Amino acid sequence: MLVSPVLWAGMTLNDCLVYARDHAHDNRINHLEAGIAAADRRIASADFMPAVSLNSSGNISFGRNIDPETNTYDNKKTLYTGFGLSMSLPVFDGLVNVNTYKAARVAELRQVEKAQIEQDIISLNVIKAFYNVSYCKTMVAQMEEQLERDNSDLRATRRGLELGVKSGADVAQLEALVATDEYELTNQRNLLDKAYLTLRSTMGMELNGLPVDLIETDDSSTATLNPEHPRITEARLALEQSRYELRRARGYFSPRLSLNAGISTSYYKMIGDGIPAPSFKTQWHDNMGQYVGFSLSIPLFNGLSNINRVKRARLEVRRNETLLEQTIYLIEKETAEAALDLRASIDEHSAALKRLEAEEIAFNATRRKYELGSASAIDLYTSSAKLAAARANLEAKRIAKIINTITLGYYRGEKLIKE
Repeated sequence: MLVSPVLWAGMTLNDCLVYARDHAHDNRINHLEAGIAAADRRIASADFMPAVSLNSSGNISFGRNIDPETNTYDNKKTLYTGFGLSMSLPVFDGLVNVNTYKAARVAELRQVEKAQIEQDIISLNVIKAFYNVSYCKTMVAQMEEQLERDNSDLRATRRGLELGVKSGADVAQLEALVATDEYELTNQRNLLDKAYLTLRSTMGMELNGLPVDLIETDDSSTATLNPEHPRITEARLALEQSRYELRRARGYFSPRLSLNAGISTSYYKMIGDGIPAPSFKTQWHDNMGQYVGFSLSIPLFNGLSNINRVKRARLEVRRNETLLEQTIYLIEKETAEAALDLRASIDEHSAALKRLEAEEIAFNATRRKYELGSASAIDLYTSSAKLAAARANLEAKRIAKIINTITLGYYRGEKLIKE
């Protein structure tokens, strides 16, 4: 799949969601399954139409058989061919076809909702993968800044050793700190590569394509609202479909009435008697026959299959009623959990910001003491590690706040993709 390089110049979160909607394999499969459900609905609608068939038969009679000319038995060889056109139209079948069509129509709508549910799951995974990339990029930038700062301290410590104000142990401690920074930077770059790979695979993007430049934006536009959560809508449609299935099962107890009509003709020829047979055109006209009639079928006993079919359909209705109640309950529960998660992430982000401010003050004070000789390299290392942890924690809480905000909005009816 080839995509213009312009697409990779800068992709926002919404760009990634739109791309995943159109290219993720699960989304494409669900779209095809929705098309299959639409085809099933069209197949069900075909049962309302008359069935028309054209048939033809031919045979050669040997030995004793009926002479088609005299309608008496003889021993002549006869070539016979027959042609017919028949039509059958259902008039009444206990509304089986009607309810079959309605069930297929609801099944089509249900498949659309299933596709939307799967699309939303993929979109939520894309959101998490997108911000995981953002987190890893921040960690790489942080480690690069920390490595540059510790290298600067190492150079200053080595000059202090030459001047006699620093010890060899201080230099060794700073060298170990720089080595740790280099290791962490390599690790964070590898994590960033994996984060990009996860995002690409979730979106259905080619894994070894052009680099993706992600742009994190603050989209404050008004989101489109869903009137109902797709999972609840799908559960409602499942219940509606099962009710049509129950009505169809009951319809099998009803008599069936159909209209039948047809037209037929035949042609024959005696073989070996030397008597000329009437021409094909003459026989086609003279042997032509038509018929119109009704057929009635009343079910009396079929091994209790109709009774068990109704019982099963009734149980399916009760099952889907329970599933609808469960789905509504779970959505309410997940909405409440999302609200709690957002509230907690807001409080944790505020606390993390205060922690970072305190760690920055403490690190600057420790670094100044180290420069003046009143703090050891171990003190500097410990303070630096606390500052790095505080920065990483703040970035994690910031991203958690964003993801929880999006998640809560989704449970409250906001669409994840903004058109």
